[in-house]
Formats: sequence, C-alpha cells, structure tokens
Amino acid sequence: MALTRLSSRYVSAFCSSIPNPIIFFSQTVSFPLHSRVLSSSAEQPTDIQLKESDLDESFVKGSGKGGQKINKVRNCVLLTHLPTGLQVRTQKTRSLDGNRRIARKLLIQKLDDYMNGSLSKNSVKIEHLRRKKANRRAKSKQKYAKADTEEKRKSVEEEEKEEEEKSVDMMDHRFKAT
Repeated sequence: MALTRLSSRYVSAFCSSIPNPIIFFSQTVSFPLHSRVLSSSAEQPTDIQLKESDLDESFVKGSGKGGQKINKVRNCVLLTHLPTGLQVRTQKTRSLDGNRRIARKLLIQKLDDYMNGSLSKNSVKIEHLRRKKANRRAKSKQKYAKADTEEKRKSVEEEEKEEEEKSVDMMDHRFKAT
C-alpha cells in the first residue's frame, strides 16, 4: 500500500488499523536562498553551439612570414556565422585543418561574447582577474598606509621632543643672561 500525502487525521486512522505500527515521518526543511544564489541562478549564460549549416567557410591566400608556401597556398580560413554576421579570419598554422579548428574555436569565443555579454567565459575571467588585482592593490595600500601613519606619528613625536628641548634651552639662556 503506497501512501502519498496524508493529513494527521488519516495517519492516526491508518496507524490504529495496523497492529504495532512503525511509522517514519520525514519533513523537508527548506531554507531561503541567499540573494547571490538567486541572482546567479536567474542569469545563466546560454551555451554556444555551432551548426555547420549556419557557417560559411572559405579559404583565401595568406600573407606574412612563411615565404612562397604561405603566399601561394590558400590555407587562411575565413569563417562567417550567417545568423549574426560575425567573421573570423585565421592563419596561425601552415596547415589548413589546424586553421579550420582554430577558426571554429575563435568563432565560438566571439559568439559567446556577442550572445552572453558580461556572462561570457572571457568576460567572467577578465572580471575575476580585475577583482584579484583590485584586492591586491587594496591590501598593499592598507599595509603601507599603516607603515606611513606609524612613521608620521614617530616623526611628529620627534619634532615635539626637539621643540621642547629648544624651549628649555631658551629658558636656560634667558635666566643666565639676567
């Protein structure tokens, strides 16, 4: 016999009908979610997937270092994403297959930046590095600010002592002169 949801009245009636009942009650406890969890779960970046039907791939002559081979052979890949119009042109390697692979990776990165904006992988990484750098700068500023305040305090105390010594010397000279 399977029980789904029973109120306490039904549970007590059910327990009285069974001799020596052993009943396990479980209660689910739900905690309110933190605002950071709510905001991050609401804004999830969309996954970027390339469909071959959305791509226009062409091969053009390359340029740059490499001599005659680079100048004569069409191993530079020009990849266009038709729905968005984004283009990637790459000639990192001498091989056509390597350049095709690299072009697809670059196009995925460009599409991620275009579609997700500040939630893209590249933007998240840059933001993380920016925060890290800001934290380092703040810690350094705080550390050296403490050292500067201690030095200033010591220099002020030394100046006060020197002024006291000068004023005492003036007093001694004044008394000697009379």
